[in-house]
Parts: sequence; structure tokens; C-alpha cells
Amino acid sequence: MTTGYILIAVIFILGGIIAAFGDRLGTKIGKARLRLFNLRPRQTAMMITVITGMLISALTLGILFSLSESLRRGIFELDDILQEQRRIQKELAQVKKQKTEVEKQLGRVKQEQSQAVSNLDAINLDFEESKQQLTKISAQAGKLRQELNNLLVQRKEQLAQLNQLKQQSQELQAQLQQREQQISQQDKILAEKEIRLQELEEQQEILQAQVQERDKSIATLDKAISTAETSIQVRTRRLEQLESQLKFVERNVAALEQSYQELREKKITIVKGQVLSSAVVRIIEPNAAKSAIDSLLRQANSNAVKATQFSGSKSTQGIVKITRSQVEQLISQIKDGEDYVVRILSAGNYVQGEKQVQVFADLALNKQVFPQGEEIATVSIDSKNVTRKEVQERLNWLLAVSKFRAQRAGILGDIEIGDNKIESIVDFVNKVTQSTEPVGEIKAIVTENTFTAGPLKIDFVVIRNGEIVFST
Repeated sequence: MTTGYILIAVIFILGGIIAAFGDRLGTKIGKARLRLFNLRPRQTAMMITVITGMLISALTLGILFSLSESLRRGIFELDDILQEQRRIQKELAQVKKQKTEVEKQLGRVKQEQSQAVSNLDAINLDFEESKQQLTKISAQAGKLRQELNNLLVQRKEQLAQLNQLKQQSQELQAQLQQREQQISQQDKILAEKEIRLQELEEQQEILQAQVQERDKSIATLDKAISTAETSIQVRTRRLEQLESQLKFVERNVAALEQSYQELREKKITIVKGQVLSSAVVRIIEPNAAKSAIDSLLRQANSNAVKATQFSGSKSTQGIVKITRSQVEQLISQIKDGEDYVVRILSAGNYVQGEKQVQVFADLALNKQVFPQGEEIATVSIDSKNVTRKEVQERLNWLLAVSKFRAQRAGILGDIEIGDNKIESIVDFVNKVTQSTEPVGEIKAIVTENTFTAGPLKIDFVVIRNGEIVFST
């Protein structure tokens, strides 16, 4: 028992040591950003952690199997042991059954033996009694002979009386036959009444079955009527909804026709979804949330006035409209002290001269999306003598993939390449086309930690033998 406790304690301690070692090894590998089998650093650390867990399981099983023969036999020979146990139990059950039958037979034999002894004693007792009775019977036989003679005399007298009784019996039998004829007639009448009663009962059952069928038919008709009434009510409500939707669509069509006419006559200055103002806010004091939202709305209003109003219009004119419920909901969401990207977006297309611009707010948590140095996309260039057109196509593809990944990750800002100057990109293209050695691959690398607010700053780099040859 003590050995088992020691073994369990050793397994717990050894498992904890290996788990701590694996966690520390995975952490170091994650920080060192090592790669195995072309996996990403995070995936490499995860694989090391999985291997450590597998090592813990294998070591635990190895210790248990090496130190406990009973456990080893229990795991690898358990099926054979259970099969042998079932066979022995089956044989034991048969032996018990045979033992029970033998005990029953032995009981019956003992009972028969005791019964035979009892019968023998009874027979001996009856034999002695029979001897005594035989003596008594011999004495009584003489008396019976004398009594028999007396009886013969009495019998003659009784025969005479019997003849008289026979005559009286014949008369009674005649009366009894008459009574029997009357009873048979009454039985016939009763049988006819019973037949009639059975016929009436059958007719009553037929009528009850017909009534039940009619009740079922009435219930079916009631259900069908109820279903039809429900269907009519549903169709009526659906018709009312469709009429309401039709009126709404007609109003929208009229508004769209008016907007289309205005669009034909005027220039669109604000497009749907256009960002009128944006900022990254962190609210420490709950009362500061309203002032931050008001500042964003004032900036959006100023930009909307500049875009839609003619020159000379007052920039303080309030044309931006947003619902109070949206503002209150936005204030309640940003009061938790986290960094949020708040944007005020246009809810539709607006032309020059609009008196009202409907907007809505978009809110996103400003969290880190890409760390510095992360590879966004890679494109290969196989040929040594590559043209400027091919390089530009590869760079356009890299830029498109970077935009797609940025949008999917939730980055709201733009993408900046290098120092965001066209001359740097042109110089990079020239270096690629003029390179005397094969370029191999061009990668898009994040240059600094990027958050939801953006922008995403990347560099186009050419790496050869693990070193950066040239970049934007």
C-alpha cells in the first residue's frame, strides 16, 4: 500500500517537473521565434507543448508498467482474465444447479423412506386391530343371522307397502309430465324473448356506431372549419403586411426617383459609408465620454458642411443628424477605460446643397492586430531577367493581399508602404529589375506594431540567405 502511494507521488512530481520544463521551453521558443518544419513561431511553440504533454503521458505509462506487474497484466491480459472468470462462473453455476437438484432428490428419497416406515407401522397396527375385530365379528355374526331372519319378515311387510307406493308414484309421474310440458312451453316463450332482446341489442350497437361515426365527421368538419378560419386570418394579416410593405416600397421608390433626379442635376459630394471624422479615445472619467462624442460630431459636421455647402456658407451650420439612442449607446460603450476607434460615417449619398446629412457611429476596440516584423504576404519571382511590368504586377498582388488581410483582421486605417513616397517604390522596382542575381521572393513585412485604428505600415523586402538585400 505504501509503495502505491510513493509511486503516485513520484508520478505527480515528475509530471509537474516535465510540464514546467515544457512550458518554459515553449515560452523560450516562442520568444526566440524559432521555426520547425516551416511552421510559424506560435505553431512551433504549440507543437513543443504538445510533444511535452505526450512525453508526460508516455513516461507515466512507462513508470506504471515497469513498477506494477499487476497493472501491466491487468491492461494487457484483462480480456483473457475476464473470459476465464466468466467460464469459471458459468461452470460454478452449473455445479450449484446440479448440487441443488441432488439435494432435492435426496430430500425426496428421505421423505419417501420416512413415509414407508410410517406406512409399515400403520399396517402392523391395522393387522393387530383386524385380529381383534375378527373375534368380535365372529361373535356378532350369530347375532346378525338372527336379526336377518327378523329382517326378512319385516321385508315381506315392506314389499306390500312398496306396491302401494308404486301406484302413488305412477300418479305423481303423470302430474309431473303435465308440469314439464307447461315448463317447456314457458322455456320456448323465454327463448323467443331472449332472441328478440339480442336483436334489439345488435340494432342498438349499430346505431351507436353510426352516432360515433357522425360525431367523428362533425369533429373533422369543425377542425377543417377552424383551420380554414385560421388560414384566412393568417392570409389577411399577410395581405396587410404586404400592403404595408408595398406602401413602404412605393415611398422608397419615390424617394429614390427624387434622389436620382437630384443626382442627375447635382454632383455627389459625400458617398455612403464615407468617414467624416474618426479618433482613438480612452475614457478615464465617465463624464468625459459625452464631450468626446460631441467633439467627433462637430468635426464630422464641419467636414460635411465643407463638402456639401457652397463657398461662403457658415461652417457652424448644423447639418449632421444622428439619433439620440445611438449617441447614448455609444457613450455607454466607451466608458470602460479601453482604447476604442470611433468613426462617424455617412448613412447615404449626398449632393451639393444638402441641408441634412444622416450619419451613424462605428465603434471598434483598438487592439494590436499585427506585431512588428510579422510577414503579411509573400510573392515569388522565378526568372532572373524580370521586367518592370512583372515586378509591378507582383507588387500590386502583394498590396492586394495585404489589404485583404488588414480588412479581415479589422484594421480601419489605410496601408502605408515604406516612407509612403512613390519615389521609394520606383527605386525598389529598379533594384529588383537591375539585380544580377535571382530575386526569389518579395515579402510584405510589418514595420511597427499595428492596432485597429491603423494605419498598417509595411515594407517590401527582398531576402536572400536569411538577410535583407534591399527594401522600400
